Amino acid sequence: MSGHFTFVVHQILVLLAGSVCLFGTWVGMRHFARARATLGSTRIGWLFMASVGTGAALWASTYISILALDPQLNSGFDLVPVAITLAIAILSCLVGFEIGSRHFTLAPELGGGVMGVGILLMHYIGVDAWHFSGTTQWSGYGLALLLLLGLGLSALSVNRANRPVTRWCRHGAAIVLAFMICTMHYALTVSANVVPDPSAVLAPELVPAKMLGVGVVLAVLLVMGSGFSSYVIDMRARTESAERIHQLSFNDSMTGLPNRIAFNERLAFWAAESHERAHKLAALAINIDGFKDVNDLYGHGAGDLLLIEAAARMRHALGEDEFLARQSGDEFLALQMSGSQPADAEQFAMRIAASFAAPFVIRDHTIALTVAIGYSVFPTDTPERDQLLSNAKLAMDRGKATQRGAICAYHGEMDAAARTRRALARDLQSAVTNGELELHYQLQALLEDGTICGAEALMRWNHPKLGRVSPADFIPLAEETDAILDMGEWALRTACRDAAAGRLPGTIAVNLSPVQFGRADLAETIHAILLDTGLSPQRLEIEVTETTLMADQTRGLHILRKLKAMGISIAMDDFGTGYSSLSTLHVFPFDKIKLDQSFVRRIPDDAAACAIVRTVLALGHSLRIPVLAEGIETSAQWHFLLGEGCSKGQGYLYARPVPLAQVPAIIEMAEAVAQAEARTAAAAEMMLIAAA
Repeated sequence: MSGHFTFVVHQILVLLAGSVCLFGTWVGMRHFARARATLGSTRIGWLFMASVGTGAALWASTYISILALDPQLNSGFDLVPVAITLAIAILSCLVGFEIGSRHFTLAPELGGGVMGVGILLMHYIGVDAWHFSGTTQWSGYGLALLLLLGLGLSALSVNRANRPVTRWCRHGAAIVLAFMICTMHYALTVSANVVPDPSAVLAPELVPAKMLGVGVVLAVLLVMGSGFSSYVIDMRARTESAERIHQLSFNDSMTGLPNRIAFNERLAFWAAESHERAHKLAALAINIDGFKDVNDLYGHGAGDLLLIEAAARMRHALGEDEFLARQSGDEFLALQMSGSQPADAEQFAMRIAASFAAPFVIRDHTIALTVAIGYSVFPTDTPERDQLLSNAKLAMDRGKATQRGAICAYHGEMDAAARTRRALARDLQSAVTNGELELHYQLQALLEDGTICGAEALMRWNHPKLGRVSPADFIPLAEETDAILDMGEWALRTACRDAAAGRLPGTIAVNLSPVQFGRADLAETIHAILLDTGLSPQRLEIEVTETTLMADQTRGLHILRKLKAMGISIAMDDFGTGYSSLSTLHVFPFDKIKLDQSFVRRIPDDAAACAIVRTVLALGHSLRIPVLAEGIETSAQWHFLLGEGCSKGQGYLYARPVPLAQVPAIIEMAEAVAQAEARTAAAAEMMLIAAA
């Protein structure tokens, strides 16, 4: 009867140890999940609470399992080692969780191993602090099994918490730890052969085993109760946060969509939920292609109506666990929670893009639009929640650079490209100060006789590490960062100084960036440069594009008139590539039209290009504005342009852009080439006359 009673008590104690461990570690692992989803001091607080809850549960279940070895023995515990093991349990869990929450390859397993070492040490000290009337004989095989269980199952528990496969894995960590405590108890039972000795006398200062057992259970219930309360409070706070998100979800007065504040709160909430549900979170950055053109052509009122319709279409495309917000202007943001990322994110992006397939009808105007979409997945692409949206925007920008309506997923190499671009932009800020910029000059000639009539100044950048950087790479960067202001002023001053010194023939043409046109004192700055360098205003030619003027046509034309009043010539650059060429020419009488090289390159073989070139030349002739053709590379192009009445040209046929020191030599070569072409043309004309 006594043996049966002992067996029943033994099983009850083992069950109690497992239950205490299961509940306590379940609460602790919930705290650990919150720690992985937060940053800074909040993360440290959650880690500490997870360590206290889990450590106390492991500590209590360990001593209950030791008592269960032989419940009928007259035994007691030394109180100091018992207190030390509690500190070991909490500290090992804290270190283990801290390591396990990191983002290197075997972080969860290593963190679990640290916890396992603490659990084994706790068992060793606990058994050593247990005194009873008798002796213990240990089995080496049993101790080896104990070591294996402690390290292996601890590593598995943190692995399940950090690498969930299904939504049930969030409970797996606590189940594994409870299973570990129970199996380690039976491993202790196999390892230890307790031999009672009624004659042995226990020290009076020992705490009786039963009293310690009751105290341990009460203490850990208090810890678990406070931990569970904090978990409930946190869940309530998160629920209230979700309700607050709902209240903010219609803060954009125009489109009715959530705003950026609501998006950020939903991102934080769903990032935490993704750990709990073993799902992944995709963030999408959405931008309407060509929306600025709509505002420029039809007015901002039409643009607002288009945004309202676009928002309604995208909202209609939303499914379960999907969220859409408007950031600003024509930029939208979206989130999607799913267990099948990134495939679902791609499908979500395609649904949004499909909502723009039908043209928009705004105020009787039919407008066809596309959207550029970039997306990134948390935590696959980044474990940092705040980096997720930056990745999506980076992918969107990469897609926009390739084609309209692109859907682009984030890839790690984009970061390297972005870092390179940021480094290049940073270096540009000091390019003028460090003397890294240089002007090359491309000659301009009269087509009829090859006389050099001017030169265009072209900026070059000699990077100290990268060498020569293409203008196609650094000019857009300079315009984005406003470095073009200092660089443009340097180029204008240098070109005027070189021309005033007699080192350049005829007029000197300098391009002005749209960013420079944003300066209210642009005309005054140019006037001061002319005074400083001594260059006659009649020798300076400012080149502007239609895009530059269309940014703010009224302001741009006002600046151009001030420059023209000084005697400076104004040339329209890249003519034919914009959408308002004729209206711009009508508003402002330019001194020169520069025919874009994209047309010149295709003559005389391309009939459409020939027709465009003839039209532009006829337009210039009727408006009495000289036309200069860019990009002349072959004799056939030169003869065609001359025959159609084009007066001036520049291109590789005459000369490539060269540094100032090489200009005299290149002038001699260019005039020789031009004169040879002129003689060839004259001879051909004489042959035609003779044949006639």
